[in-house]
Amino acid sequence: MESYRIALMCAEKDPVTCHRTILVCRHLRKNGIRIRHILEDGSIEENDDSIKRLMRILKIQETNLFKNTEEIIQSAYDIQGEKIAHTEDLDNEHGKR
Repeated sequence: MESYRIALMCAEKDPVTCHRTILVCRHLRKNGIRIRHILEDGSIEENDDSIKRLMRILKIQETNLFKNTEEIIQSAYDIQGEKIAHTEDLDNEHGKR
């Protein structure tokens, strides 16, 4: 991986609302891969900064007596994943469930 520069593209303005950030980056960072996000204004945001911003948005404290930092980050990914997950519309043709 060190000899490659890989780009994953999405149409989201903000990486914290992108499913690739939530689903893929969580695994890439575990392997020590540097992740940077190109923001809407063209600026670059390091993934660690994206995670901190996500935690602020979700009102998750960076420290916790019962969880280590990695567990807190994984919780943030899980919560955001649930918020942005695609769900099938279960309504029938008459709008009833």
